[in-house]
Amino acid sequence: MNDRRLRASGRLRCALGGLLLAPLTVPLVALVLGSMAPDTQAADGFPNRPLRMVVPFPPGGGFDAVARPYAEKLSSLLKQNVLVDNRAGAGGNIGTAEVARAPHDGYTILFANEILATNPNMYANVPFDPIKDFEPISMIATTPLVLAIYPGLAARNLSELITLSAREPITFGTPGVGTSPHLFGELLNLKTPLKMRHVPYRGSGPAISDALGGQTNAVLTSASSLTQQIAGGRLRGIAILSEKRSPLLPDVPALAEGGIAGLTHDIWYVTMAPAGTPPAVVAELREASMAAMRDPELTARLRRLGFEPVVGDDKAVSALIRKDLQRWKDVVAQSNIPRE
Repeated sequence: MNDRRLRASGRLRCALGGLLLAPLTVPLVALVLGSMAPDTQAADGFPNRPLRMVVPFPPGGGFDAVARPYAEKLSSLLKQNVLVDNRAGAGGNIGTAEVARAPHDGYTILFANEILATNPNMYANVPFDPIKDFEPISMIATTPLVLAIYPGLAARNLSELITLSAREPITFGTPGVGTSPHLFGELLNLKTPLKMRHVPYRGSGPAISDALGGQTNAVLTSASSLTQQIAGGRLRGIAILSEKRSPLLPDVPALAEGGIAGLTHDIWYVTMAPAGTPPAVVAELREASMAAMRDPELTARLRRLGFEPVVGDDKAVSALIRKDLQRWKDVVAQSNIPRE
């Protein structure tokens, strides 16, 4: 009798449990599926309002020369305005950190360059992590670095400049401490017979002006900033710091032609979204961005300004950032450059 009561009681509990659990099953499944929906369907209807593209430097200069025509083309492809928002300060840290903290919905993106690799090595408390805080969208463009000298300096080529620097280090101006021109100049000091003493400026313009006037022996900055001065003979192009000569300055030899092989660097530009942006949204942005960089009108326009358009996906961006993070970390450590 007791056994029968126990079995009956057990059957009753199972039945009651089934009744209690059954109503919860459908909402629970719906909740689980609903939590998955943003990743798989977030691009539906995206974008349905204007996007903000943060440029972490003031208007004008190399950044805007690339960012604004790119934004125009991206607007036409996405069928929504892409508004350029210059958020300058702290060497690019302010605007970059603002995007890192922005809602990860795809409506705020970052137009960045090498500060993603240089600033973490130059600032003790950089307010962003270039790997953890962003989702790479795509490559945009590159421009080579150029070493140019004051024409009154007694050197016609890299070999003569090396000989001259052995007697007394030449002074070279750059857009500022911790920029890639500065760090590449220190790399040349570490790895080659060329000996140079850094003179930092606030931007390429003042650095070029002092080289034109002979206040410094040389300037190291982007080719896009030096084309007119070198073509007009006001500065002497000593070396393009790329693997080969640039169509922008075809008479300036590559660094390897002067006997220094294996050291190259191009300034690069990329776009990033805040970490956590739904993959489908990032994919939508990436597709449009890469299509923009294939557009003949945009690529021709950028080449006239001294930039080489690049079609590269998120993997290319990640590889570039990781490579340069390590490269500049080594240069800063070996050159004993103080962090800010």
